[in-house]
Amino acid sequence: MRSEADHRSGIEQRAHPRTPTKRKAYVVDGRKAWKVSLIDIADGGARIAIADLDLPAEGAFLVDSIAKRVHLTRVVWRSQKEAGLQFIESDTLDGPAGGKDGAVSIATRFAWRLNAA
Repeated sequence: MRSEADHRSGIEQRAHPRTPTKRKAYVVDGRKAWKVSLIDIADGGARIAIADLDLPAEGAFLVDSIAKRVHLTRVVWRSQKEAGLQFIESDTLDGPAGGKDGAVSIATRFAWRLNAA
């Protein structure tokens, strides 16, 4: 947790540095997928543009086909246009996402692996 002195001095307290990006990814909740814009990403999470998307607080998946990663996420903050996601579990993708249907399939297989563990 940031102290007031750290906040005023602008000292960065994130565990992982952010990398700005302008690529697309998919958020998957159950059998639905939405294309979102990644604003920045780090080893522990990402900031996405959400527009009118009503994200579940916990349990949504982020499928990032460019980085070949899938993440189980938790929303740690949200504004009207953006949300911060914390990665709970992550894995490498075997192949291309294949659009919304492919993202749902990837997230479903990842959820099965997590539940089997």
